[in-house]
Amino acid sequence: MEGTLSKGFDKAVWGAALMMVLVAPAAALAHGGGRHGSGKLDSVLSEHGSSGTDRAVIVTTKAGAKSSVRARAERRGMKTLKVHAIVNAVTLRASDQDLAALVNDPDVLSVSVDADVAASASSKNDGGTTTTNNNNTYYNYEVVSELKKALAIGNWFTGSTVTIAVIDSGIAPTADFSGRILGNFDFTNGRGGALIAPADEYGHGTHVAGLVGSSGAVSAGAYAGVAPGIRLLSLKVLDKKGAGKTSDVIDALQFAVANKDRYGIRIINLSLGHPIFESAVTDPLVQAVEAAVRAGIVVVAAAGNYGINNATGLPGYAGITSPGNAPSAITVGAATTGNTIERTDDRVANYSSRGPSWYDGYAKPDIVAPGTGLLSSESAGSTLETLYPSLVVPSGTGKLMKLSGSSMATGVVSGLVAVMIETHDYAAYQRYQSSGRLKKLSVYVPPPALTPNAIKAMLQYSATPLRDDAGNRLNALTQGAGEVDGLGAVTLAYMADTSAGVGSAWMAPVQPYTLFGTTTEAWSQQIVWGTRLVSGAGLMDVQQAAWDVSVPWGAGELANIVWGTMVEDGESIVWGTMLDVDNIVWGGSVFEGENIVWGTAALPDWGPNIVWGTALLGAFDGENIVWGTALDGENIVWGTMLDFDNIVWGTLDDENIVWGTSNKVTSLGLVGGVL
Repeated sequence: MEGTLSKGFDKAVWGAALMMVLVAPAAALAHGGGRHGSGKLDSVLSEHGSSGTDRAVIVTTKAGAKSSVRARAERRGMKTLKVHAIVNAVTLRASDQDLAALVNDPDVLSVSVDADVAASASSKNDGGTTTTNNNNTYYNYEVVSELKKALAIGNWFTGSTVTIAVIDSGIAPTADFSGRILGNFDFTNGRGGALIAPADEYGHGTHVAGLVGSSGAVSAGAYAGVAPGIRLLSLKVLDKKGAGKTSDVIDALQFAVANKDRYGIRIINLSLGHPIFESAVTDPLVQAVEAAVRAGIVVVAAAGNYGINNATGLPGYAGITSPGNAPSAITVGAATTGNTIERTDDRVANYSSRGPSWYDGYAKPDIVAPGTGLLSSESAGSTLETLYPSLVVPSGTGKLMKLSGSSMATGVVSGLVAVMIETHDYAAYQRYQSSGRLKKLSVYVPPPALTPNAIKAMLQYSATPLRDDAGNRLNALTQGAGEVDGLGAVTLAYMADTSAGVGSAWMAPVQPYTLFGTTTEAWSQQIVWGTRLVSGAGLMDVQQAAWDVSVPWGAGELANIVWGTMVEDGESIVWGTMLDVDNIVWGGSVFEGENIVWGTAALPDWGPNIVWGTALLGAFDGENIVWGTALDGENIVWGTMLDFDNIVWGTLDDENIVWGTSNKVTSLGLVGGVL
């Protein structure tokens, strides 16, 4: 699909590779500073505060001060739009003068724009093959779906004991979800979670939900989801154009946490987001995600689709979108599989956002998963179907749709997490059943659930590290720990005995490799804890304090976390850095003033050194950040052009390419087959 297409979608375009994702992080990248000065405003409000019109803002307050801040704001004439119980925040409609009053209120910690959010999907067609089936069955156990083949798992578990909250554009009541949609709640346009009939006017949520848990009824099982028995709860935050508000997403997260026991919610899928305008510490959407994880819910979030400049082929970093910058979320980038089961031809999709996260420099994504050219459930009459009829594929008695993006990869991982949870719970009951005397003397009491941190660690530890076309292993900012290995992750979940105490062995050693088709792939055997690579041959053998639900992912950067170690056959598990080879030299390694150098020449899979101007991305004194290697004259320069507010992406050899602007709003365009 080539050419230009505009259908009234007014979104800021960041360069040529707009992926039907959220508004690009152009504003965040083009404008440094933001909240990291003395003010309380995010980068949008601090640098474009004089709008002349009222706007919705999310005001985060000190603990216990939300009501008093709200009362003072209302006395000034500000209107309360929403009160957020999940975080200490309230959404207000405020003028420019009101913003000044909020900044001067000692009980106000920060003020954030109620940013537009949109779906992290693409209409890119990778040219892969599709299959049309003519049988319509509920779930065909004789057929292993394409997704399960890609993950090297069979029809052992279906996620039937798990409920996922899909925060998206809704879920259409197709045959693929028959009897498994527990409810549909609408948070758009101030509806506040009104119960509605199943529907999806945009079509994105239905496609994502299909990748999570389609039964495969439309395709006779060939394109069933990863967890075809999972229960679904639809929390609608995107309208028929795929647009929504941050405050609506926060409300949906709050609803999921409040109702997790009522519906059995174990997972939240967020295939959406917005540009990063501030540190994760003050970002209200990130803080809502962190609260959901503390409540024991696994939150899976899209990395975004800003990985490369299609015109030059140059990789672009720091394209992660919020809430993919939430430390405790499982942030997922997209891979391409080459339509084969073997992983030798798997690559990180060029559009998939690379890390680190803007402002904070967190190591993201955590993992990547199949996300390019995936067939899944389709919402009849939806906006996507109308705009892109060439992506609709007849199948049996219905239709499927073929989409790409980190949205799709996120749905795949959410389905895999559901299978992991069900597998673990089954294994625990199986151990009880085989316990003999213990079984006769006591009633079964389930052990503690796998925590979100433990699940993320298992996904990373068992992941398959990917390589580029030249055979070089990709760096952690491109792929996290690697591409998810379904069999590896499920095996670890099955083996883990969560009744074991911290510091004791909770599983027997497993063989760290998986057969994909005709090739055997070694696991990464490492996790990215904060900004450190943590590795060791028996890393997962011990129940770790770090897996506790109260511990934010990456807490302490190893210093404040007591990690269990184990010596077996003379081999120690080493937590931390492995000499100079596995280091990610990041925050805390300071050279020449405030410069931070990531990567070293001794790291074979890292490539050239990357030099940042400051320790905090986006916070610099109006100066450009130099990104690349100073040795070969091919630096990539990012920063502000002062007069133009452009982001410059290219080389110093007069080959710079200007990607978008922070102030200009353009229509959604289809360029080079990518939306």
